[in-house]
Amino acid sequence: MKRVLSIISAVCKWTITLCICTLALTTLTACGDDDEPKIDDLAFLKQRIAPEGDFVYGVYLGENTEVLNRPIQTEDEALIEFYKLLSDGSSHKGLKTESDGTISCTLTGADGQYQGTITYNQPQGTFTGFYAEVIFSEEVTAATGLTRIRYILADLWPPTGFVTDILEKLKK
Repeated sequence: MKRVLSIISAVCKWTITLCICTLALTTLTACGDDDEPKIDDLAFLKQRIAPEGDFVYGVYLGENTEVLNRPIQTEDEALIEFYKLLSDGSSHKGLKTESDGTISCTLTGADGQYQGTITYNQPQGTFTGFYAEVIFSEEVTAATGLTRIRYILADLWPPTGFVTDILEKLKK
C-alpha cells in the first residue's frame, strides 16, 4: 500500500511540474503586439482630413483657416465622425472619456512616440453655432495647420449657394 501511495505521489508531483512548465512556456512564447502593423496616428489623421493636401473633410467659413467646419445631419453623426479621425476608431487605445463627456485621444507614431492629442467636446450652455468640436493640441496643430474641427448641424449651416454641393461631396 505504501508503494502505491509513493507511486501516486510521484505521478502527481511530475504532473504538476509538467503543467507549470507548460504554462510557463505558453506565457513566455505568447504572441504579442509585435506582429501587428504599427500605425502612425497623426499621418492617419492628416490623410483622413486632407488626402493629397486638399481639404475634403470640411470647409473654411470666413477668413479663419485654422478651423475646419464639417456639416452633419444629426447630432450622433458628430461623434461618429470624430471616431473616423482615429486609426482604430472607437477602440483606439489612446481614448479617455471624462465625466463631463469630453473625449480625448493621445496620438502616437508607429514607434510609439507621442504625437499630441485631439479632444472631442460638446459646448454646454450658450449657443455657439456648432454642435461639437475637435480641439487639436499644439503638436497636432503644427502638423496639420488646424486648431480645431467644428461640426455644424446642416440646418444651422450658414446660408450660401454651395452648401448642397459641399454636403454631397462630403458624404462620399
